[in-house]
Amino acid sequence: MAAAKVRQPAEAGGTMGVKLIVCDVDGTLIDHSETVIPELIQIVDQCRKEHIYFSLASGRTKELIEDIRLKLHVTEPYIAANGACVFVDDTCVLMKGFCADPIRDIISDANRVGLTVTCSDAYQERALSVTDYVAEHRKLGNRFKQLLDFHAVDWKEQKFVKIMFMDEHRTGKIERIRKALKPYSSQYWITTYSDVAVELGPVQCNKATGVRELAGLMGIGMEEVMACGDFTNDLEMIREAGIGVAVANANEILKSSADYVAASACACGVIEAVKKFCLSGNGVP
Repeated sequence: MAAAKVRQPAEAGGTMGVKLIVCDVDGTLIDHSETVIPELIQIVDQCRKEHIYFSLASGRTKELIEDIRLKLHVTEPYIAANGACVFVDDTCVLMKGFCADPIRDIISDANRVGLTVTCSDAYQERALSVTDYVAEHRKLGNRFKQLLDFHAVDWKEQKFVKIMFMDEHRTGKIERIRKALKPYSSQYWITTYSDVAVELGPVQCNKATGVRELAGLMGIGMEEVMACGDFTNDLEMIREAGIGVAVANANEILKSSADYVAASACACGVIEAVKKFCLSGNGVP
């Protein structure tokens, strides 16, 4: 575990000069149950009382962040689609989209062999077909209300912020997609999630670029940011933030790059780090 960077206390902000906390959502603020624990809400409210902003940086699209954002009382601008979008309330103030026309045959092939393929613009995520994964989330009522008609898309003009290929049953088919995408690594930001999924985003765009944009909007320097995460897509923002935190359930790559590795997992790890580096202790639950 690396020692946390130490700075002089600021007049406004946390005890170590933190003025903005940015947290990943899945695996960091919530686990698979997607439950927002009351203690986390209390910590977010306490941050606001101490003039520390609390924001989100997620791979989710706006529609999938909204419920969690409201439960946490987060009113600050936030990052969606792994840095491709910055939202202020309901408005996307920054979008870095990409054209998927060069890989449309790969997308078609993945859909044909039964993989889940989802395409996201700034506001919503749509699947090409009803796979088991899509059907399950439709039952939950919060995703994939509409499908994307492959043949109706103008692939040369349509801009996406994220495309996901998923093999939820681990059949090995995701490997053929990963290999097919390899020649396009200079055109897209490609993230592999074990043998389950491959995600595409805009090139030279990640959560760190999103945090830089977010901090710039708020007049805050990266050295005044604490970022918390659990997975490889959080790596760049963990490295670039003034304090980078890995929760206990984070993968080893992230832990090795973090300034602080929390003893607790998910939200409890975030609470631990916020109390340690940001809050004065007065009125902290």
